[in-house]
Amino acid sequence: MKTTEILFTQFKYINNNSQEFLKICLPYFLLLVLNFYIPENSLFDELCSLVMYVVVTLMIVNIHRYMILEDKNYYSFKERFKPTCSYFCYGIVLLVISFAPVGLFYASFLFFTSAASNILPDSISLIIIGVSFLIMIFCMLLVYPSFALILPIAAIGEKVEVFKMWKLSKGFKLTIFLQFFIVWVVLLLILTPLYMWIGEGESLLYNLFGNFLVLLAYILVISSLSKTYLLWKDERVSQLKSV
Repeated sequence: MKTTEILFTQFKYINNNSQEFLKICLPYFLLLVLNFYIPENSLFDELCSLVMYVVVTLMIVNIHRYMILEDKNYYSFKERFKPTCSYFCYGIVLLVISFAPVGLFYASFLFFTSAASNILPDSISLIIIGVSFLIMIFCMLLVYPSFALILPIAAIGEKVEVFKMWKLSKGFKLTIFLQFFIVWVVLLLILTPLYMWIGEGESLLYNLFGNFLVLLAYILVISSLSKTYLLWKDERVSQLKSV
């Protein structure tokens, strides 16, 4: 299936099963809305951030398991504790590997372009910024798409072959990247004029509608990755049968 077909199919699937996705995602949506009104840098803000990370991890695990296994035990501690912990660990590792270079590029850009930075010649500074930029692009284009299938595998409790995934994900890396890229670019194109039209992001309308769109983007990316995993698994089974 083409990337656009996967996204369109999953959008229809989400719409047709909206009640199930509401059960899965309502706690996270409520936290998103509530977090909008919590004072920054407060103890409650830090606590809420921690709770949100746990809730969003559970939400992602639930979406993967519903998509792949049709498992509806969304809030069973016995059924969810182990896969959620497994996903949490693999998710942290993949997040660091894939997106830490973004921070590296940003930090190097700020440091070497600041007026106070006269440690190195401009030419050397530009080379360092360029190298960090290339590392960032490499990680975003190759690392995440190459290892993203680890996430649904961990969520459904199957054995994760981390060191084999680079090779095993061959043929699916581009579509995984495009799914992620297309959804978030479209979201940005919608939210930017919305923010400009409504004005300050303090309004209840922007809070509710903006967070709803963010949540929808999350669901679409996660469910599309689940669909990609199913396609990938079918292809692996076909290859094994043909041997």
